[in-house]
Amino acid sequence: MTKPWRLRRSMMITPGHRRERLEKAATLQADSLAFDLEDGVPPSRKEEARATIAAVLREVSFGRRERAVRINGIGTEDFARDLAALPLDHLDALLVPKVESAAQLQQLDATLAGRDIGIIATLETPRGVLNALAIADASPNLVGMFFGPGDYTLQTGGALTARALEFPRATIAAACGAVGIQAIDAPFLLGLRDVEGTHADALAAKELGFSGKVVFHPDQIAPINAAFTPDAAEVAKARRFVAAYREAAARGEAVALVDGEFIAMDLVPRMERIIALSEEAAAI
Repeated sequence: MTKPWRLRRSMMITPGHRRERLEKAATLQADSLAFDLEDGVPPSRKEEARATIAAVLREVSFGRRERAVRINGIGTEDFARDLAALPLDHLDALLVPKVESAAQLQQLDATLAGRDIGIIATLETPRGVLNALAIADASPNLVGMFFGPGDYTLQTGGALTARALEFPRATIAAACGAVGIQAIDAPFLLGLRDVEGTHADALAAKELGFSGKVVFHPDQIAPINAAFTPDAAEVAKARRFVAAYREAAARGEAVALVDGEFIAMDLVPRMERIIALSEEAAAI
């Protein structure tokens, strides 16, 4: 089943106890804003962060940006306090950390009691990655999965390199593709203001099938948005392919030949997705 789709090229995570940062985030060009109640907030300031996020969600305009909150781990005391304090009717999605099993998402579904809130599960351990498909199938509210490499490499002893992370990334992208949800990649941590490195890292994630990346710094937003937005040539090609296939179908033919390439039914949804992504990006 294909889940509701929205633009998530860039997801900005901002500490929830810093109101001035939350308000600034609402002015940035990130597609999704995830206000943090988990690792970015000291334990002594979590209550403050809950109150601050609740106030900002009620008082600040976010335009077309997704309103998300990264809550604490399912089943923890802070998890229960998070859900009790948040104005859920002002939220589009919950970013859930350290998901390792389908049962955790089912517990969250039961807690939300039918509320229309998207869930983005973070897979950041070897167990979570190896259970990726079961987790992807666990909840009808799941709209995406995010890869967190920190705990993953801590447990495997691997390095934070493209080669070491290719398996978990590909596994998560495949699981998301299997159920029609979005895969969101880890942030680029080797230089928060390295525009070229950020863009190259985003292109590599796109090649694996990711729809976007998490960002920690405003300077990362533009190069990531650019990497996940089809350029004019891609869009023009997609429009030619779709038009040619439809003309062929109207003639009772199963394939069309465009630019030296055969276009069959299985390629059309990809081309239509490129067109839709371009139109969504232009509307931001």
